[in-house]
Amino acid sequence: MNIRSIIKKFLAFFLPVAGAIYLSAYIRSAVLDVVYTDYIRIINTYLYHPFSPALYFRKDALTRLPVTFFERMINVKFFKYSTMFDMSLGIIFLAMMGIVIGIFMAKKDLKIRYIILVMMLVFSLSQWEMLTNGTGWVHFFTFFLFVLHFYILDLYVQRETAVKLFLNIFLPVFTIIMAAGSYSLAYGATLICAYIFYYVYRKKKIGLSMCIPVVTVLVIFMYSYINSDTVNAGATSESIVTVFSRDPLYFLYFGLNTFASDIVSVELVKYFDINTVKTGVLGAVVIVFYMYTLYLNFKHRIYENTIFPLLLLISGLFSHAMVILTRWIFLDRMYAMSSRYSLQFGAGLIGVILTFACMKLGSNKSKFSLVSKLAIPVFVLLVFAGNVSTAGNEMRMAKYRMESFETKMKVAKNFEHESDETLKTVLQYHSPKKIREALRLIKSKKLNIFSE
Repeated sequence: MNIRSIIKKFLAFFLPVAGAIYLSAYIRSAVLDVVYTDYIRIINTYLYHPFSPALYFRKDALTRLPVTFFERMINVKFFKYSTMFDMSLGIIFLAMMGIVIGIFMAKKDLKIRYIILVMMLVFSLSQWEMLTNGTGWVHFFTFFLFVLHFYILDLYVQRETAVKLFLNIFLPVFTIIMAAGSYSLAYGATLICAYIFYYVYRKKKIGLSMCIPVVTVLVIFMYSYINSDTVNAGATSESIVTVFSRDPLYFLYFGLNTFASDIVSVELVKYFDINTVKTGVLGAVVIVFYMYTLYLNFKHRIYENTIFPLLLLISGLFSHAMVILTRWIFLDRMYAMSSRYSLQFGAGLIGVILTFACMKLGSNKSKFSLVSKLAIPVFVLLVFAGNVSTAGNEMRMAKYRMESFETKMKVAKNFEHESDETLKTVLQYHSPKKIREALRLIKSKKLNIFSE
């Protein structure tokens, strides 16, 4: 084993730990332990009886993310319902996801510069909204399970064993039932594509048989989703035909901007006053590289060596598609550039970078055309620059976010004397009545900001 291999194996574990410390430091500089936004709904729904699973025995059970029941019990019992505990848990699962990806990169002996860039994407502050809202911990847990499963599926395709087969059946069932929620559709679609491809590639019926548990739990999830009470505050009630006839370019720019967000955050767009034409062009560039990466995977048979980058890439594409199909209703061209979607879009971008890295291996080294040899480094630098710029902007914004949380803390503690408009604006929830109910409840139970 040479020194480079040792360094890469070290980085596979060191960089995720360093990334977790980095994000923890950011959280400490930008956030206070106070409930707001989604926590208001969760408190009113679950905290009257936090140790009772009764609420999950309903038709919409899977949309309630059952794994949160167990985490909530621990949080209430031992941490007085701390949002900081939730945020820390999210960072831990993100680090675990980073370790899985790091192990893959070290085993494939990828170049160190690609290892560093991918880790920068995993721990990007473009995810600040999910990081600073503790309820997002379950999303990080879900994507850790996605990546873990993709990695195990990759190992299974390369070398079939009974244990790997069991995990490939168990993991999607557990993930979709317990944690994935609306992410199930993109995840399930990716797996079905992978299993069909595996059947075609290896000519083994087990590939199609693996679709059965995935399709089964997806049907169960859809049943839960249909029976859930979905509230999209601020969404239009107009039909897609009406919106298209009024603004034909809306859907084009909305779609392009989802891909532009892989490179530049909406905060940077607003800060530098970048118009939608420019973000649209950027989005088109990203789409071109997504398509080119798919081409590389099949043209040069990268899948014969590994399907891990391809799985991440396809999952990212399905995530983009799902957001476009479900979020256009907010009639905002920039809506899908929100930080809350960065985690799910990031998987696709990581798949792109890993594909480029895998093209540098073995017989693929000299297979880039002259245009590709020029374009790929430019794209990699673009991704790097976007990530660094986002991190710099978030470091700048940290003190302002802290000021915002100080205001939230003050208003939440004084909720009984605050106006409805103040509660609604500061604690970012549409119903002042529900805000008061939630804060009154945690005050009676001495939780969160009212804990002793």
